[in-house]
Amino acid sequence: MVPFNNVVAAGQQSGVVTLGGEILDAACAMDTSSAYQVIEMDPMPIGRLIRLGEGDPHSFTLRLINCSLTRNDPDRPGEKLPDWQHIRVTFDGVSDRQGLSFAANGSSQGVAFYITDAEGRESFPGVPMTMIPFSSVRDQVLHYTLKLVGNNQPLSVGSHRAAVRFRLEYY
Repeated sequence: MVPFNNVVAAGQQSGVVTLGGEILDAACAMDTSSAYQVIEMDPMPIGRLIRLGEGDPHSFTLRLINCSLTRNDPDRPGEKLPDWQHIRVTFDGVSDRQGLSFAANGSSQGVAFYITDAEGRESFPGVPMTMIPFSSVRDQVLHYTLKLVGNNQPLSVGSHRAAVRFRLEYY
C-alpha cells in the first residue's frame, strides 16, 4: 500500500469530499496505528520466488483497545444484551488465483498477496475468517502475516502494491 500525499500544483482546482458512515455497535476501539498500515517489502529476485514459491513473511497486527464485552440493550433501557464473546475479521480487496489471494497492481506480473492469521488459517478476499474468542476484557491483538506468492502467470520484474481493507464483526 502506498501512502497518499496531498500535493496540489499551481492552477489546479480544489474541492471537498464528504464522507459519512454509521457505527452500529462495537466492543472495542481500533488503535489508530492499526487502522492504516503500510507494509514495505524488500526487493525479491524472480529466481528466489520461483524456487521458494513465496516471499518473506511480513507480520502485521490489528490492535483492539478499550474493549468492553458487556452491552446495553438500546430498545430496553437498563437491560443488557448477551456479552460479546467473539470477533471475526474479513479482509477484502481485488482477488487473484480464483479468489485464493489478493491481486497485486503495478508493473510486475505473476504475483499476488496472501494473508494468514497466527494459527495459519488463510484469508480469502471478502470471505469472513474463523471467529476468534475474546482473550482479554481491555485489549485484543490480532496477528497476521502477509506474503508475496506466484499467481500461476508468467513472472516479470517491476513494482507491485495492493490495498486491502478489513472489517471487524462482534458476536
